[in-house]
Amino acid sequence: MDRKSFLGSFALGAATAAALSPAESSSNQLAGGKTAALGSGLVIPEGATLGVRRLGSDKNFTVFRAGIEPAYRVSPGEVVLVETQHGLPGLVTRDGTFRKAGPGDKVNPMTGPIRVEGIEPGDALAIDLLEIRVGDWGYAGGRIFELRDGYAIFDESLRLPLSPMLGGIGVVPAEGEMDTKTPKETGGNMDCKEVRAGSTVVFTAQVDGGLVGMGDAHALQGDGEVRGQGIECDTETLVRFRKLPRPLSRRPVILRREFVATVGADEDMNAAAWQATDDMIELVVKATGRDKETAYALVNLVGDLRINQIVDPAKGARMEVPAWVFGI
Repeated sequence: MDRKSFLGSFALGAATAAALSPAESSSNQLAGGKTAALGSGLVIPEGATLGVRRLGSDKNFTVFRAGIEPAYRVSPGEVVLVETQHGLPGLVTRDGTFRKAGPGDKVNPMTGPIRVEGIEPGDALAIDLLEIRVGDWGYAGGRIFELRDGYAIFDESLRLPLSPMLGGIGVVPAEGEMDTKTPKETGGNMDCKEVRAGSTVVFTAQVDGGLVGMGDAHALQGDGEVRGQGIECDTETLVRFRKLPRPLSRRPVILRREFVATVGADEDMNAAAWQATDDMIELVVKATGRDKETAYALVNLVGDLRINQIVDPAKGARMEVPAWVFGI
């Protein structure tokens, strides 16, 4: 991969928000007139999503499995509005009902699978997260949170600014299966707070069409997800699917205007951290032409190693490097 190919990954990406307009507000409306907190400094102009195809959350799954049939088909470059359900649909309700999951209950359902036409195994599939709209309530730690005007009402004296993100996003593996409650090399339940509006998440497709799933959205979550939940909520997410010139990594890569992040996942947090670090070193080598030792030194000096979550069966980590390292 040369620098030109890597920079091409950013062209028309979510970081440029080419489909959106700058806005002075930090709220928008969900269908039905509900206030929707936004995850970036951008707002979808009124009426801009008219005619955009909606992929309903009624078509969902809980296991990424080779051979699964697609629920939706989209074209490269197409912008669609994807509905997602919170992680415990029917088990937690706005009135404060909390019920334990039993046999047959869906946990962490992902909307999809979404087949991207023309994507083949080995292709780089980029998913631009253009905007994420949340509903008017969510839950975490056994309590209900009201979501109003871009804030979660924590208590009478404290409001928390929202930063909506998708806890789960991934592609189907070539072999075997991946439960939607855990992350692996093909993504899944990464619970990474940087999977938010303005980010492009890049996967290397393992099967025809990629077969994407997304869900488990959070209105707000800190790094680590230390209590096991962000503010779980329903969302509408405006996304665009693209095919990139070259794969970036065998594991997920997050592209933002400010930084590039590589993502690792393993039952051993130490292993997850080194996956993310080694992947970043390799990406710096491929995208800048520097030798491995120089790239290692560079990542050591300017990279930030962060914990996505420490609560899922496989722990998650990411390595962030400033975008200017890649000449962006």
